Amino acid sequence: MVHALAVSLIIGALVLAGLALATAALNRRVGVALLGAAALGEAGLLVQVVWAIVRLAGGARPVGGMPIFIGYLAGSLVILPVAAFWGLAERTRWGPVVLAAGFLVIAVLVVRMQQVWHG
Repeated sequence: MVHALAVSLIIGALVLAGLALATAALNRRVGVALLGAAALGEAGLLVQVVWAIVRLAGGARPVGGMPIFIGYLAGSLVILPVAAFWGLAERTRWGPVVLAAGFLVIAVLVVRMQQVWHG
């Protein structure tokens, strides 16, 4: 795993969760800025997945177990699109809260992937 990418994904997800919560506190719906941020986060996660696949194909193995790592890797790609779709469909202030929860889950998943990879 690329440490710098993981750290930037974690920090970015936490900042974006705060932005989404601020949007909810202002009683606003999910807008283009939050959706763009989710798309940018998903792009970063895709880079991480491709890097992990390249490393796994090259013979590197996670210390904490392959099935757990693959589960976290696959789950990380699903969370943001589902949260963005759900948050966009929710036309109240709770839409950004759903997206904030998605960003928080991404931060936790990336931390766990780092822990499983390095042991």
